Parts: sequence; structure tokens; C-alpha cells
Amino acid sequence: MTARRQVPGQLVLPLVPGLSKKSRASLVQRIDVRWQDKAYCAGYLDTDDFYPEDETRRGVRRTTDPKELCAFCPVVRSCLSAAIVADEQGVWGRTTEAERDAIREELAFGTDVDRALSVVLDGPAALWRAAA
Repeated sequence: MTARRQVPGQLVLPLVPGLSKKSRASLVQRIDVRWQDKAYCAGYLDTDDFYPEDETRRGVRRTTDPKELCAFCPVVRSCLSAAIVADEQGVWGRTTEAERDAIREELAFGTDVDRALSVVLDGPAALWRAAA
């Protein structure tokens, strides 16, 4: 997680623990080198859909839920791992920033990387994919 400076008058945000060297190395091992070429969102024209906080910026609500696009993506694990390591913003690997912060917290408390990732990757979305 990138460091944020406190601005006078701004609410103090809770700090999210950083990744340990072991967790970071374990996540990096799960990243397929060419995952971006295989991603369903590669070449997606409206990248604004992947940044929910900007959804009303143009006065038009987004029409596509980016998590739905991620639901059947073959490289979602690599995408999620890369997003956690690089502290990306927006929707990556079927998660929001808040969900990735929760994964970082789990990793900080010693949860195994595969177990921490599986909470998102094998949770309710997996049931939804199985039903489709």
C-alpha cells in the first residue's frame, strides 16, 4: 500500500499493513508473465468501468459491472496477485481496493497466500460461475 500523507481537516484513514517479503514473493510466483495478454478485459474499450468511484463522473452510470467481466477470466489469480503487489486502484482480479486491503490484512496476520486469495476467487463468484 502506498503511503498517504495526512491533510489538515481530512479524516485519518486506517492503515493497511504492508506485505511481508515472504507474502510478496509468494504472490509474485502466482503471476503468469503474459497474463495481461490472456485477460478478458485486454483491449476493453471503456476502462472507466473498472474504477467504480468515477462512475458518475460524466453523469452516466456505468452499464457493465467489471466483476462480471472478471467472472470467467482465465488469469484472474495472476491479475489479483499483481494488483495486490502493485497496490492498484479500481477493480482488478474480481476485487475492489477495499477487498484487496482485506486480503493484505489477512496476509499480515499470517494467512497462507492461496487461502487468502481463495476467499475471493473461490467464494460466491465461484458459485455464480458454476450456476451459469
